[in-house]
Amino acid sequence: MAGVDIRTVAELMGHKTIQMTMRYAHLAQQHKQDAVERLVSAKAAQGDAGTGETHQESSTGTRTDTSDSRAAEVAAGSIN
Repeated sequence: MAGVDIRTVAELMGHKTIQMTMRYAHLAQQHKQDAVERLVSAKAAQGDAGTGETHQESSTGTRTDTSDSRAAEVAAGSIN
């Protein structure tokens, strides 16, 4: 997608929903890996030098695993 956000692409394509745009948007593996690396770098820049495993709980009570290894596995395509 050449660095353009999905909402802009949807509008430019005339799609009524993001889901329609997602049918045609296929991220290259390198694009996913670059995104993970940027997220990990941003986390390191914030000074989170802990174990790399954190969990965030939202106001709905759901937990989100934000560990670096999980993000890398997802980006590598080994986890859906």
